[in-house]
Amino acid sequence: MKKKNLLILLLIPFLVALLSIATINLTFNLIDNDILYISWDYGSIEGFKLGDQLYKLEAVGVSDSKYPVSDGNQLIWSVENKDSNDETVYAEVVEINGEFYLKTLACGDILITCSNKKKNIIRTLDAVVYENGAILVSSKIDSSQNNIDPTIYYGAYDFEYLDGKVKKVPSVIELNIRTVPDSISSLVDVKGYSEDIIEEFDLESGTIKIKEGSYGDAYITFGCVSDEIAKDFKYEFEVVKDGVNVYTYDDLLNCTNFSSEGEVVVLRKSFESLQNTYQFDFKGNVLTDGTNPLYKRNNVELFGHYSFSKEEFYFESEVYSFETTYNQEYISQWNNFASQNKNYSSITNRVLAALRVQKDFYGNGYTINMHNLTFPYETVSVDNNGTIVEVPILGVDNLFRGPLPFYTLGDPNGMPLVSAFGQDNVGIYIDADNVTLNDVNVKNCDFGNTLSNLDTVGTVVDVNGDNVSIINSRLSNGKNILRVFSCANFTLGNTLLSNSRNFLMQIGTNEYIKIDKDALKTFIDINGNEVSSSIIKYLSKPTSGDNGDTLLNNFLSSSYDAETQKKVKKALLSIQEALNDASLVEGVYKTSVVIDDCMFYQSGISSISLDTMFNGPFLLSGSPSLITDLFSQMNFESAPLVPLAPVEVSGLSYPVDVNITGSTKFYDYKDVTKIDLTGLISENISTIANSLIEEGGLESILGGNQIRKITIDDIFPLKSILINMAGKNSCLYSTQKNEENINAINIPLAYYGGGTNLSSVKIDTLEMKADLSDKLEIDLLNQYLSLQSSSDSLMAMMKTLMQKTVTTVIGFEPFNFVCVKNSGKYLYGQTPNVNEMKKNLKEVSK
Repeated sequence: MKKKNLLILLLIPFLVALLSIATINLTFNLIDNDILYISWDYGSIEGFKLGDQLYKLEAVGVSDSKYPVSDGNQLIWSVENKDSNDETVYAEVVEINGEFYLKTLACGDILITCSNKKKNIIRTLDAVVYENGAILVSSKIDSSQNNIDPTIYYGAYDFEYLDGKVKKVPSVIELNIRTVPDSISSLVDVKGYSEDIIEEFDLESGTIKIKEGSYGDAYITFGCVSDEIAKDFKYEFEVVKDGVNVYTYDDLLNCTNFSSEGEVVVLRKSFESLQNTYQFDFKGNVLTDGTNPLYKRNNVELFGHYSFSKEEFYFESEVYSFETTYNQEYISQWNNFASQNKNYSSITNRVLAALRVQKDFYGNGYTINMHNLTFPYETVSVDNNGTIVEVPILGVDNLFRGPLPFYTLGDPNGMPLVSAFGQDNVGIYIDADNVTLNDVNVKNCDFGNTLSNLDTVGTVVDVNGDNVSIINSRLSNGKNILRVFSCANFTLGNTLLSNSRNFLMQIGTNEYIKIDKDALKTFIDINGNEVSSSIIKYLSKPTSGDNGDTLLNNFLSSSYDAETQKKVKKALLSIQEALNDASLVEGVYKTSVVIDDCMFYQSGISSISLDTMFNGPFLLSGSPSLITDLFSQMNFESAPLVPLAPVEVSGLSYPVDVNITGSTKFYDYKDVTKIDLTGLISENISTIANSLIEEGGLESILGGNQIRKITIDDIFPLKSILINMAGKNSCLYSTQKNEENINAINIPLAYYGGGTNLSSVKIDTLEMKADLSDKLEIDLLNQYLSLQSSSDSLMAMMKTLMQKTVTTVIGFEPFNFVCVKNSGKYLYGQTPNVNEMKKNLKEVSK
């Protein structure tokens, strides 16, 4: 970097501001870190003898040793009747000196629950209180003990692997039949079973063979010669039509990625990370039985194929790859440019999915954790205010590397200045119509205690189909949790979404209307005169006279009095109306969504985003030309800093229709200082800025280290404007945390601005609708028009230029936010109670 003149200095605001969002410094906004899961030695069902004895309840909360858990993760216990309509009290939990015990009171069926104090992590045990004896029947492979839907689901088929071929055969269910005391086991016999579904049952081995082609509700009843010895035990379950039992990772792949049409999945185990699957010693070495690794539990398998000798996975041949369904105009233009310039390489337009789901998916409460595929493989040590922090970074073998670009300024394979994102890689990709995902716990990774660790791990679930339902499930730990674009009649029911870098739910459309650059439009110039011109001609760099490009260039560098502000705004809005003709998309909803009885917890920005494409004049034509004029004069390491500035990349997005109903709740408060927009874009501005400081002599010009202090809020002050407006509208919650005064904000809805956003959200039947504010409109154009040029410092002038440049890129339409009002009553300091989900159970359509 050799140029050191004022022109280079003036480049900085445009480099930093383009595409509206960037950051110089790593952020370490810590969040409350919870335990990963609860470990205990109880089986799927246990028996407790009626009497005066107290039974000590024992479990351990498992956490990542690198990240200490927050308050609220102490384990607590509770008990309830299995039949919620039965008012008899069969048992109670008593606490003695901080330890928990079960006290039996009467004979009957109970559910014992262990949870963290927050109640967002739970595990439940089926139990029987008996007097003389009890028959205890469960699957030989333990249940998840984590299910929301109480129905036990089995598939009608198993996979059989023979001579390298995979075949579906009628399923065989293995049961574990026990008695307490053991002495009565010889007295147990089968009293009856569903003969229309069960072909045969072997009491000695505990195996049930399902009749080929049969499905539906089924049972098998076990009993003794006398009820006084032990009451009958009726083991009830449902056989899923066409369902395949998934016991291994190969089963999972053969139902999803390796099947052209997909299979109905019925999970019979969890699929976890390496660390959560096997037993390790204190040195980190896996324990074995001499040959095979030892599992932590009998109901968990590794997500992936792993070689312990080579210490590597084989995901590259297993993931599903598909062409992005989002706007890929930039990618096409860049690849065309790269094909004609040997110094540059193409970029992919393909998205990776850990699992492609094309048919119904029954989770039985089991977990799918794709950590070893999605999470960065390496770390780097970073000094965070005197504390060394290990930050995960991508290794060369990482397949998940963050989202595809919607637009990049610079070389995307070299030194891209900034990249706005399109579609991301995904954990579960639902790629068909009429699919139901029921009672599954999906997480892209275990990520620690800062949301910035989620930058590259992908979206948890992406939906590409009509009439899709996700019910009774938990989705967590991704850059975004749930993406629903261009889907009709999508239902999210009784589901918990948590821990997103950006948004817990993104709703938008893949379809858009490309701008007709040759369309004849009527524009208004700064003097109020009407100008009839094609869009592209009006926004092109003029050879003589003034036009829209002249207006935009002046907007960047000028300040206006109150009267002139009105004229300029009218002129700029005429450009916006030409690019964003609302009449073309109004009322044409390409996505329709119902959100019923759901819970939203811990986002980096807001719970739900209603997306629209940025659609400013720069993305269509490169206007204001002042920006590209400056870029053309700058090289980096003997190469053009911006070898290509694509145009005609955006368009007019269709709106979405959303209905939020029932007891849907937003547990998404955050300290206003920790609203973090940096996850929306990647940047290398810091490298350029530091190079300018070190080589360009800018420290002496600016006085010290000022460039390094540039933040998102300098460039794109959306957050500060929102906080100010939220305060005026009673949407900030003032409180103390760790003896510090904080202002907290809860943002259920964010309507993207810049381009036209005509999305509709209905809350007529939402129980907490009275707690929601009206839309808070953030009109950046008004804000920037009122900015005055400052003679105080060069940095102040640069900041003004940065902020104005933003709107020429993203567009002039307002952003809108809906916040929770500060009534002092709504959920502050509370966390989702998973047990509530059992009360809001959604039935699976048969």
